Amino acid sequence: MPTLTPVPAGNRDAWLQAPATPQVHAAALSTLPAFGEVEVAGTAAALPPAGPLRIAAWNVERCLFPDASAALLRREAAALTLLTEMDQGCHRTGQRHTTRLLADALDQGYAFAVEFLELAAMPAPISFAGNPPGNTLGFHGNGFVSALPFRDPVVIRLDPEADWFVTPRGGQKRIGARMAVAAIFRHQAVEFVGCSVHLESDTDFAGRDRQMAALLRALDGLAEGLPVVVGGDLNTHVTAGAADDPRELLFETARRQGYDWHVSGASTRPSHWSTGCGPRQLDWFCTRGCRVSEARMTPALDEAGTVLSDHELIGITVSF
Repeated sequence: MPTLTPVPAGNRDAWLQAPATPQVHAAALSTLPAFGEVEVAGTAAALPPAGPLRIAAWNVERCLFPDASAALLRREAAALTLLTEMDQGCHRTGQRHTTRLLADALDQGYAFAVEFLELAAMPAPISFAGNPPGNTLGFHGNGFVSALPFRDPVVIRLDPEADWFVTPRGGQKRIGARMAVAAIFRHQAVEFVGCSVHLESDTDFAGRDRQMAALLRALDGLAEGLPVVVGGDLNTHVTAGAADDPRELLFETARRQGYDWHVSGASTRPSHWSTGCGPRQLDWFCTRGCRVSEARMTPALDEAGTVLSDHELIGITVSF
């Protein structure tokens, strides 16, 4: 659909002031059609060249700098970028639709879906002209930008492992829960499933494994034998530079389903919002039914050294 269904400001204000109970959260969530929608717009100006396919995954930390982020993706030569933590209509990012701006700067199409409805407005870390107080929409979510044609985009909602409405973290009182966005893409004559996912940060090893297992079940239903590429912020607790950690059960869960894991190393850095988390290994690709090479991590910096996100960009080259 071309746009997500907005939530009236009066409703958002009422929920912000409402008692923070699971019952209020469930009732609010059940009234919001945007949580079942995927916004799809834009078209790629040109298809990628023949040959192996470069795919990126990036938690862009709300995407303060769409143009500079697009320039980094052009240098990466990514034909498909799986995105997490994107904003639409939030004061902290100048009320902008950051996925659309990123896609426009790249001359690519995009899809975006809501993970959370942000009820409390966070301050903007940089100045934006004409940025009114409060959130005009308050949408925060995941999606992708693509130079590839795609079809059947879908939002995959994951069972909540934390409640950001009842127990807000960092003052972020929210409606919603973690989710993924997937679609079927075509590269040359081959179709494959690409999926952007954001697992829960405020849970344990078993909680992330439950979300990963649910995601893989949903992708099996969508793929029906097609190759699958999953990329995103899995919020894993893994020693930086280690291939994985047996305490993170999701690695073995995916392997039992035929998936391979790619990209390891510390994928976080201090940013405009994040200053004290230290080096953490959160971002991964897992794939099935394709060959992967040139897995690498690219610093989330523009050419002048400005930090674009608290997560590095990860990328792989895929052939079928």
